[in-house]
Amino acid sequence: MPLKFEGIVRFRSSASPLVGPPGETQILALNPERATRILTSTGWDRLEPGSLNLEVPHTVIDALATLIPQLVEDAATISYPPPYEHIPSIRKAYWYYRAIAKAPGRRASVLVRRAQVPVLGTVELFAPLHLVRALSLSASSKVRVEVHAP
Repeated sequence: MPLKFEGIVRFRSSASPLVGPPGETQILALNPERATRILTSTGWDRLEPGSLNLEVPHTVIDALATLIPQLVEDAATISYPPPYEHIPSIRKAYWYYRAIAKAPGRRASVLVRRAQVPVLGTVELFAPLHLVRALSLSASSKVRVEVHAP
């Protein structure tokens, strides 16, 4: 039975002014091997640069930890720009889960990501397409997610 949850769209890295670490678009540019791992794991033809942040209850973060990830990425293999180089050592690993994201009348294949040592209340969605456009989302939109773990 899939894990089902609802999250609220939170635009962080596109916020102005940006506060905190760089967004996933910049991290992917610094770490092209991440995209290669994701594409190999999913069979997708492309990976949209960046990720979509969803605010979720802490119970979702805990529930994901009980599932077998589609992909496990050692955080030590990921580079962050100064002064954020320490982030991978805090997160330890990144766990990716195959899922379907749904908004009214629309759906998309995604990977849900949480860290081994997670950011509380947040998961990220990766996809082969621009999720905001594909699902017609805006800030505070609700997205339903069904995680299909082995």
